[in-house]
Amino acid sequence: MSRKIHPAARPLVFSLLISLSIVGAFTRCASKAVNESDPASLYQDAEEEIKSDHYQMAIEKLRMIKNKFPYSKYSLQAQLRMADVLFMQELYSEAAVSYEAFRDLHPKHEKVGYAMFRTAKSHFNDIPSPISRDLTPAYKAQEAYNDFLKRFPQAPEAEEGRKDLAETRRILSEKELYIADFYAKRDFAESAKPRYDKVIALYPETAAAKTAGEKLPKIEKQAEEQKAKRAKEEAKAAEEKEKAKKS
Repeated sequence: MSRKIHPAARPLVFSLLISLSIVGAFTRCASKAVNESDPASLYQDAEEEIKSDHYQMAIEKLRMIKNKFPYSKYSLQAQLRMADVLFMQELYSEAAVSYEAFRDLHPKHEKVGYAMFRTAKSHFNDIPSPISRDLTPAYKAQEAYNDFLKRFPQAPEAEEGRKDLAETRRILSEKELYIADFYAKRDFAESAKPRYDKVIALYPETAAAKTAGEKLPKIEKQAEEQKAKRAKEEAKAAEEKEKAKKS
């Protein structure tokens, strides 16, 4: 037969249960104590933190491995994993810097291809929307993907890299077309023409290049007319200036 807890005793019982829970938590933590003199143990614990989305704690443990065991194989793994954690947190600019540092410091490491791909992917994921914004990350992504695919054309990530590169070039071509259209709509044909030429020259495989090619003949005609008109106006102004000097 169960006995009911007297109302006056309930706060005490509740406090006791909380205390036992805290003790249990500490006991579980103690049972998983990490040997900080063992890089393998630290690395494994960092991986557990990553799985639990405890990214800051993972970073601290990975950094500890780098600092305390610089000549251990786990030091290189920790350096690359720190970049991964930044990537997971969508800190793409910082992740790109970390992957690039790994590539530069360890150019012959077996994971350098992965680091180069992730550098490009970080820049790619950092591309803003809409295209009217600064597309510096897109230019960086294009360069990084070209470098990666040139060196590792058969890498497991190569197919994804080619798809991302094609999308990056589409975005860049659309940006150039956007600028060209901006000038064209305001009757600045002489400024629009080189932008349309640039789209066709740099991104010939894109839909934007096709559109630029269709618009170019009209823009070229307008640009010639504007150039001739300006030359005529300048000649007239020079003539009037000369007349003013003689009068």
